[in-house]
Amino acid sequence: MGEKIKELAEKIAQRLDEKKFEEIKEYLEALYPSEFAELAEYLTLEQVVELVKLLPDDENIALFLSELNLDLQSGIMSALGKEKASDILEEMDADDAADFLGEIAPQESRELLDLMPKEEAEEIEELLSYKENTAGSIMTSDFVAFPENLTAEEAIKKIRELSPEAEMIYYVYIVDKREKLVGVISLRDLIVANPDAKISEIMEENVVSVLDTEDQETAAKIIADYDFLALPVVNNKGILVGMITVDDIIDVMENEVTEDIHKMVGSSEIYEDKLIKASSLTRAKARLSWLFICMIGGIFAGSVVRFYSDILQNVVALAFFIPVIIDMGGNVGTQSSTITVRALATGQLRIDELGRNIWAETKVGLLIGLITGIALSVVALIWQNDFLLGIAIGLSLCITLVVAAIIGTLLPLIFTKIKVDPAIASGPLITTIIDMGGLLIYFSLGSLLFKYFG
Repeated sequence: MGEKIKELAEKIAQRLDEKKFEEIKEYLEALYPSEFAELAEYLTLEQVVELVKLLPDDENIALFLSELNLDLQSGIMSALGKEKASDILEEMDADDAADFLGEIAPQESRELLDLMPKEEAEEIEELLSYKENTAGSIMTSDFVAFPENLTAEEAIKKIRELSPEAEMIYYVYIVDKREKLVGVISLRDLIVANPDAKISEIMEENVVSVLDTEDQETAAKIIADYDFLALPVVNNKGILVGMITVDDIIDVMENEVTEDIHKMVGSSEIYEDKLIKASSLTRAKARLSWLFICMIGGIFAGSVVRFYSDILQNVVALAFFIPVIIDMGGNVGTQSSTITVRALATGQLRIDELGRNIWAETKVGLLIGLITGIALSVVALIWQNDFLLGIAIGLSLCITLVVAAIIGTLLPLIFTKIKVDPAIASGPLITTIIDMGGLLIYFSLGSLLFKYFG
């Protein structure tokens, strides 16, 4: 698909130069919004703006723009002008419009909202009022809700009237006189129900919902666990205020994974594709903070080596195995922390299971340590023809891997307990701690063995 889109981009660029706009319109009619987003990556901003102007109406423009990243959306909206931008935002789903307005300057956002009809503007402003990364910030207010006294036939008739305005009709939500959520009916169940039956008789009363102030990851987990296509959002009074659709949850999960990966490799939080497309200076700034921590850790590790310089002068071969001890400890620690962070993120591991999980990873570290420690002892014995050196290196590696597994498991759990993102506990931080600990174990054990048995 990528090659075809690239070839199409080249054709469109050529047709733009030749001003063959009718031919370009034919190309655009055959494109899905996601394909348009891919196409835009091969074109300049000016060329994309020209394509947007060729789309038949504001509804189509809104649909295509919703698939683009926010930076490109901003560039296109600026090029089109405020009047046109406000018309497009009016056609966008409320949550997509809120996402865009939340990213641009507050003054520009206010100007665009003032140009929109009051009802649509208030709807978007309500979404903008929620804190970032909450369920409320990603919900849409374009849901279908009916009072419980309607019949199935009356409900279906109303759905036909509302369908152009609703974002997606997966479920019909039932509310009481105070707008509190009391039930839900899938569209399928409504269609096959007796037309004269009251919807209160066929609705599911045990509705799974999420608070508007809850973290968006909670909403993502509920949808994943229950295989929902949409999830109702209520406020602290139980009043239905919105709905989160599965397409929004897919975006949330992608962003959360990206965020966690950035944290785990020691770069600051950069959402979507901004880091990969950023300047070299921005990329460096995003990674420097953790690298300075690693550098300080390296200095401490160097101090450990300096403290044991006497044993190194007497047994030079100890230096040959420093990289193995450090690398193996760092790798095992990172593996344990990554497994723990992922389990916490997916809900497979709870804080009350802390002891069991630490014990399980300790046994893993011990098993790996015994196997690799024996193997490294044999290598040291054959290479250096020194039995005591082989014992020191093998035993050090075994102990280091056990400690690395414990630290790699324990640190994310501690971070979770103190309300800090456990993803920070992975990558550079865990590696730096284990590097220092591994060297301390290695030289302490080596010194003791060679002092009393050497």
